Amino acid sequence: MKSSSTRVVVLGNGMVGYKFCEKLLAKCGGEGFDLVVFGEEPRPAYDRVHLSEFFAGKTADDLTMAPLSWYAENGITLHLSDPVVDIDRAAKTVRSHHGLVVGYDYLVLATGSAAFVPSIPGVEKDGVFVYRTIEDLEMMRDHAKHARKGAVIGGGLLGLEAAKALLDLGLEETHVIEFAPRLMPRQIDQAGSDILKAKLETLGLKIHLSKNTQEIVGEGVIKAMQFVDGTSLDVDMLVISAGIKPRDEVAKLSGLEVGSRGGIVVNDRLQTSDPNIFAIGECALAHQMIYGLVAPGYEMAEVVARNLTAAPPAPEGGATLLLQSLSAELSVSAERG
Repeated sequence: MKSSSTRVVVLGNGMVGYKFCEKLLAKCGGEGFDLVVFGEEPRPAYDRVHLSEFFAGKTADDLTMAPLSWYAENGITLHLSDPVVDIDRAAKTVRSHHGLVVGYDYLVLATGSAAFVPSIPGVEKDGVFVYRTIEDLEMMRDHAKHARKGAVIGGGLLGLEAAKALLDLGLEETHVIEFAPRLMPRQIDQAGSDILKAKLETLGLKIHLSKNTQEIVGEGVIKAMQFVDGTSLDVDMLVISAGIKPRDEVAKLSGLEVGSRGGIVVNDRLQTSDPNIFAIGECALAHQMIYGLVAPGYEMAEVVARNLTAAPPAPEGGATLLLQSLSAELSVSAERG
């Protein structure tokens, strides 16, 4: 690192982490900053919003937001398959899973979220998946080659997207299991749900409302779902899409403030309880809210990039996150959280 450079270390190489790097580079012209990025997955950032297109013929490369060469050309040091496991705030260093220790001037946490998996007996069986990463989709695709009937737990936005993915895989039957009495219960009323349900049924989906899964049945491999009301459904593949939980583990271990239900607490400048550490995207708890959509995450990336490139950097003032600009997203993000 050049002596005049400010080192910014980014934890997370998802869509929001990538967008932060892109915005910072655009504002600084590639000068004055030394960017180091740690990613947990084995590939550079890709488009999760259009993840279902993977089953419609898109490849992992098609979904990639920027090739590996982009990072090198812009002077970004990228460490893949090597998440940070420890933050030493006093020394201002991070330590990765593989033991790499890197110092920072500013740290940006963009660790995203993980799929929330309810504690249903049998959830660990083969044939049960979450719908989150390209690796998840690759495993689903392989399993679907020998499956006939599939189901999705969750009738919200992500659950319906996962159900569409199962349709694309060519299963004979695809079922949507929703605990609430209507689909997308946080977004639409009963009349809207009825219209949506009818439309989805014309596409071939089988919708089950007011269903609470009691157990996943099978000897090592899923064979059926048992419900609290005494009914059951034979399936040989299940996708769980029951919401998200923020990836705040490393922040919590380092003593940063986290919310009672998860999420790294940030102020309007996206600073955590340590002013040299920022959090953006689905790991951040801003305005008492986890924003489970890409657009708010991109705005967060913009705020932090703008403040770090101010002259001098403006961790105590400068750009702030505007709640009103995100208000239209609240109903959908609440469902995903």
